[in-house]
Amino acid sequence: MSLSRRDRAKSPSVLADASKTDVDATARTLAQAGLFGIILALAGVSGAHAQPAFGLAPIFTDHAVVQRDKPVAVWGHAGPNSTVNLTLSADGKVVASANGQADASGAFSLTLPQQGAGGPYVLTLKDSEGHTQALNDILVGDVWLCSGQSNMEFQLKAATNGGAEVAGATAPELRIFDVPRNSQPTPVSGFAKPTRWQVSSPTAAADTSAVCYFMARQLANTLHVPQGMIHASWGGTAAQLWTSREGLNAIGEMSETLKLMDLYRTDPQGALSYVKNYTDTWWRSHDPDFSQTARWSGKGSADTAWPTLVPAGVWENSGVEALKAFDGVVWYRQTVVLTADQAAHAAAIDLGPVDDSDTTWVNGRWVGATDGWNLPRHYALPKGVLKAGANVIAVRVLDSGGGGGLHGAPAERVLTLDTGARVTLPSEWRYHIGADIRTLGPAPSAPWAEAGGPSVLYNGMIAPLAPYTLKGVAWYQGEANTGDPTLYAKLLPALVKDWRTQFHAPDLPFLVVQLSAFGSPQDTPQPSTWAEVRDVQRRLEQDDTHVGMAVSNDVGDRFDIHPTQKRQVGLRLALAARKVAYGEALKLGPRPERVYRRGADLVVDFSGVNGGLRAYGGKDVLGFEVCAASCRFASAHVEGSSIVLPGEGGAEAKSVRFGWADAPFLNLFDAADLPASPFAKEVR
Repeated sequence: MSLSRRDRAKSPSVLADASKTDVDATARTLAQAGLFGIILALAGVSGAHAQPAFGLAPIFTDHAVVQRDKPVAVWGHAGPNSTVNLTLSADGKVVASANGQADASGAFSLTLPQQGAGGPYVLTLKDSEGHTQALNDILVGDVWLCSGQSNMEFQLKAATNGGAEVAGATAPELRIFDVPRNSQPTPVSGFAKPTRWQVSSPTAAADTSAVCYFMARQLANTLHVPQGMIHASWGGTAAQLWTSREGLNAIGEMSETLKLMDLYRTDPQGALSYVKNYTDTWWRSHDPDFSQTARWSGKGSADTAWPTLVPAGVWENSGVEALKAFDGVVWYRQTVVLTADQAAHAAAIDLGPVDDSDTTWVNGRWVGATDGWNLPRHYALPKGVLKAGANVIAVRVLDSGGGGGLHGAPAERVLTLDTGARVTLPSEWRYHIGADIRTLGPAPSAPWAEAGGPSVLYNGMIAPLAPYTLKGVAWYQGEANTGDPTLYAKLLPALVKDWRTQFHAPDLPFLVVQLSAFGSPQDTPQPSTWAEVRDVQRRLEQDDTHVGMAVSNDVGDRFDIHPTQKRQVGLRLALAARKVAYGEALKLGPRPERVYRRGADLVVDFSGVNGGLRAYGGKDVLGFEVCAASCRFASAHVEGSSIVLPGEGGAEAKSVRFGWADAPFLNLFDAADLPASPFAKEVR
């Protein structure tokens, strides 16, 4: 599979069309792409591990688990046009086999007949040219693909009671495959570095996904069937990064970004030029200090009034009071004195990592811009940029959240001449605090950047897995899409549909973790994009019988976007798996069924309730709102598997919301201690 490529002759028209796009609309389009990364190896450096001349695809290694009770897809490379034979055997006895023919390039695809749970087996590949590969200790069981962003990536060793969990992680029936991070502009067939299936042990489990591990371990203990967990996640990433190009085609909001990606593949310089011109326009439109850019980036600025600091970590830890909780723009300026001989050479400047993005000038000349909080900055300086005497280096840093600034070691910041001579930059910089991020809004950047553009993580981390036969998928993601819940309402179903297509499984079970609580509590009803994303996730489960959801707001941490209580999340995913993937008659916790008037009251009926609803901490249920032209908090109490909002049934009531906040305080559970899902629902 390959992404569509735009004819080079069409590139100018793409640029011409793009130049007419409204600035703010394009900003939203580029921001929706995620856009965090570096123009890194943007010239197409591939991180994929080379496919061997003979052998099964890299996902097949010793200790693998292959899916039980389904025909199993197996693929790889053999001799060109050779006959290929695949066997699954135990104690020298063949229990299943498949035969086929490799094509002219040597690629082949076979289907191994379905088998019941068991093992260990030997999986042997042979071709008619005499090549042989044997994989040992293969189990037949259930295979789960776990993916998403940082809360899925969160390591077992860092979870609550992680030390004890890691120490007890020896489990021969549980196998772990961690997919290396890899961002690619087009789909690849291999991984960024060699990797393999591992038998669960303290060493293998410590750095893997805590949520995925707890889910798979619980399923192994409950079902007594081998479990294989394939973990492929990357912190801070949006859903569109994990969806194939084909899967995004139907989403109109992605069209401009996809066009720009096409242009980049055929005309990289044209695409880079467009993005630079566009971002310059964006800064002109959004930055109240833009009129100062020419002065602050060059020699003309008198910066002697600017205070100084030694950047040696994020600016929040610099001791500067105004930077302790600042997100936005900070300018850094530095002067380095060069001799005439030094200045006569071409050079490069290294600044170390910058959180999140930078634009860098030397003597007023733009030399580069990069996105990616932990990526070292390296910019070429052609002859003529440097001058004899004082040379001004200016860096405009934009931090969108969390830590910010030039946060590497001062020793990393150097000028390197083309002779190899190095000039270390002074450690002390002058700085100026510019616009707050709330004033600027989300800044655009290049959609092909590492872990930033549409499909790049699908291409590098999911494409090499497909079409491995799976039991299901566990998905923990959404934080990176809270900036645009309306788009996420299209992206999440598109991703589910796309992966079902790519893995040749139209009813592939998907288990979704609803976002945990994080952020400021609210004492008055307010809008919440986090709540909107939670409702997108809830509606996906409601509308798709092959989707199950784990509610997690009660194990969140409003001070930490990465709550450590991952075991409960894993156990709830395992419960959802038993219902959705194994067909057990289980209830996953309270879900809103309908909202209606009953006399003067409003009533909310819930499904999925085990043994009736419970209001912890008293009779009053917290978190309900009644909405008309605006929303207001409402009193509520339990009545069996329903909630009654007394006196709220007036004609003006249009909808009811529950838990509608970034970090809601909620006390509604069922008798199995499963929390009720936040929701917004119209009165019917």
